[in-house]
Amino acid sequence: MNKQLKIIIILLSVGIVLSIFALNLLGGGKQDDPVLAKVNGVAITQSQLSPLVQMYREKSRTDNLGQEEKLKILQGLIARQLMLQQKESEDIRKEERVVKQVKELEDRLVVSVFLEKHVGKNFVVTDEEIKEYYKQNLPKFASPPKVKARQIVLRNRNDANQVMEKLRKGGDFAQLAKEYSIDIAGAREGGSMGTIEKGRIRPELERAVFTLDVGELSDIVETPVGFHIVTVDERITTSYKPLNEVNESIKKAIMLEKESKAFDEMYEKLKKKAKVEIFEDRVQAAK
Repeated sequence: MNKQLKIIIILLSVGIVLSIFALNLLGGGKQDDPVLAKVNGVAITQSQLSPLVQMYREKSRTDNLGQEEKLKILQGLIARQLMLQQKESEDIRKEERVVKQVKELEDRLVVSVFLEKHVGKNFVVTDEEIKEYYKQNLPKFASPPKVKARQIVLRNRNDANQVMEKLRKGGDFAQLAKEYSIDIAGAREGGSMGTIEKGRIRPELERAVFTLDVGELSDIVETPVGFHIVTVDERITTSYKPLNEVNESIKKAIMLEKESKAFDEMYEKLKKKAKVEIFEDRVQAAK
């Protein structure tokens, strides 16, 4: 086993302490939990080793762990327990910074369980709710507006005026693009800009192409690139993602709404029974 993997094992074994405590306090432990080792009579169980094994798999990108790797991870847990059993550790437990962090961890776990009981209820999202949400929020599932457009790009306004005059007299847009446009790649295609999605081109050009009717000429549009004359060949009708494609995302959105509502109701209920003072001037000054 190389040095890097050994370091990963040690860090996982020692650094997972809070996660293991959290799992146990939140009911993550198993009643049928085989004892894998004992340190001065204190058991180290499978439920303590398993999350470390999983984390090691993810960190090392290894699916199959052999006996050697698992034993090394177990040795990390044994080392942790040996440190915890030292007399010095009892003194460390009483240090202010440790007491404070333990209290903070305890508070987080208590709040987590409280929220689980009062907000994280077993909400159900029905098919009818999903269909109604889809109907009420259809614009969210629309593809951005698109057009197929062409442009002629000139170096200066004088050239642009001359080409505009030719176009107004019936000149062929594609042919004039090939002859005069400084956008070489587009000129070869008769000035084609391809299919344009809103939000993907310069704002000045976007304002022009998305306000033109099919076949209509724009005014001369100035950008850092040059002077543009634009026309629209086709407007692409807005399409919508089908319900079956967005079903899961809608379900999650509705679930979040229900949880948010439950949280707000719980908050208001608790606040009515308490004295809550907010010092807005201090909030504003807070860094």
